[in-house]
Amino acid sequence: MITLGMHMIDIVQNAIRAQAGQITITLEERAADALLLFRVEDDGSGMDPEDLERMTDPFFTTRTTRRVGLGIPFLKMTCEQAGGSLRVMSAKGEGTTVEALYRTDHADCLPLGDLEGSLLLMVMGNPGIRFRFVYRVGKEAFLFDTDALKEQGIDLQHPQMLTPVKSYIRENLEVLWRQRAPESYLC
Repeated sequence: MITLGMHMIDIVQNAIRAQAGQITITLEERAADALLLFRVEDDGSGMDPEDLERMTDPFFTTRTTRRVGLGIPFLKMTCEQAGGSLRVMSAKGEGTTVEALYRTDHADCLPLGDLEGSLLLMVMGNPGIRFRFVYRVGKEAFLFDTDALKEQGIDLQHPQMLTPVKSYIRENLEVLWRQRAPESYLC
């Protein structure tokens, strides 16, 4: 994975395979500590302690279509290369939370990538799932919630909505990014 947006898609795909009905993606920049917290929480099937213990092994996967599972091991590698860490919490029947911490003052901190495009890809491809996306810089935050948009009559599955919704997300993210610490490697 070469961007955080790609990691986001991969981890969310795990949640979708775990039959999640709600997925919350959080990116939180902590400028004072030079940290970026990337978290994906789901209400899917969760994992038993044995699977949780083995999940960072690239030769372990619960999928039957292949014998390797590289998503979590790559996420672990990229956050550790940037001076961060990975933590995964899960319980069978209760969902999973994946948290990756990156040092934003480290040259190996991943670029964010196309967050809005990645988010819309997941939203448009999975209409039955509630997605919540929260991006926080300091005390300011942007929240994108598919249920709130649906309540306003916005059809996120309609192809003509792709460009305006993507622009809406991008504009709100750019407002937050203007508050970013100048020594941050995030881009």
